[in-house]
Amino acid sequence: MHPSKDILGTRGSELSGRKIALCITGSVAAVKCPELARELMRHGAEVRACMSPQATQLITPDLMHWATGNEVVVRLTGRLEHVELAEWADLILVAPATANTIAKISCAIDDTPVTSVVSVALGLKKPVVVVPAMHASMFSHELFQQNLAKLRSVGTQVLGPRVEEGRAKIAEVGEIVQLVIETLGPKDMVGRQVLVTAGPTIEPIDPVKIITNRSTGKMGLAIARAAAARGAEVSLVYGPGNEVPPVGVRVIRVERTQEMRDAFLKELERQPDIVVSAAAPQDFMVERPAERKLRHTEPVTLRLVPAPRVLSGVRELSPGSFVIGFKTEYGVSDDELRRAAEAKLAEGLDMVVANDVSRPGAGFGTDTNEVLIVTRSGWRKMRATKAEIAREILDLAIGKL
Repeated sequence: MHPSKDILGTRGSELSGRKIALCITGSVAAVKCPELARELMRHGAEVRACMSPQATQLITPDLMHWATGNEVVVRLTGRLEHVELAEWADLILVAPATANTIAKISCAIDDTPVTSVVSVALGLKKPVVVVPAMHASMFSHELFQQNLAKLRSVGTQVLGPRVEEGRAKIAEVGEIVQLVIETLGPKDMVGRQVLVTAGPTIEPIDPVKIITNRSTGKMGLAIARAAAARGAEVSLVYGPGNEVPPVGVRVIRVERTQEMRDAFLKELERQPDIVVSAAAPQDFMVERPAERKLRHTEPVTLRLVPAPRVLSGVRELSPGSFVIGFKTEYGVSDDELRRAAEAKLAEGLDMVVANDVSRPGAGFGTDTNEVLIVTRSGWRKMRATKAEIAREILDLAIGKL
């Protein structure tokens, strides 16, 4: 075995036994491909690289050979490397994907090793993931967007870029790996309906100022994304967070707490199999918001009154749902956190996920979390990425249905 493969499975087994063809094109983001390949391998995947001629001008095939421990396809010969690689792979990952390569794939033009591999894979109905990287103006070009739409229409997944400094930069390595894991994961929620709430709510002080909290909705969106990846029909009631909702999820955007509750109650009419209340709605609202903008030179006294409880009445309205609630605390011990979760569980929930946002890496806006998952049969502590916690929550919920 090539020494580079010593890292296989060192970070997880989600991709154990899976084979990924990493197709690299001529974007400067190609410099991230060794890291991407290694991260896929750390989660258990076997990775082989294929490079366009332009990609080899940015990074060498020898570098990708070192990164993956496998020979790299850089040209097509009588061995039919494009057919062999596409048939071998469980998934084709085109990262980075230039506008030129995306246009060729959308028109079935096969004049590079990369486009030829993708063409064969699409014909074989293999999953294909495309990760664009280019200048922002190229990404927003109407004809380019039509090309992306053509790819999506044949089942290709497109992981959108981060638009920064006038450039549509390639998605983070962790995001790409997560999408690959979800794409190749189990489809054990087909036919299931899932309702998720996520993000904060806001309550007005005056027409300009608001009361809100630090929630971003990352945990709720991770659950919605994981459920959709497993085949569920997902509805997401999402407050005013800035995270991008996952593809394939029906999204209802709201702002105020009453709006979230109204949307939540309407979605409950569908009698979802699983209800996940991961939002952080406001506990209080201003009794009488000012009709004009308050000036900072004026002393102001605000009277706060309890805001509507979003989750209230869920058992009566959807008695067959498996209901998951979240409990947030600050600066408490594990025992105190568990008791708080158990108290919430006693309100008629089936599972409570509790966390202390004062702990490093477990607060709002982070990609990781530290939680206690509490059910009627026991509890467990878990510190992991929010994506991994989302999968564990769904695993437990499915086991109870």
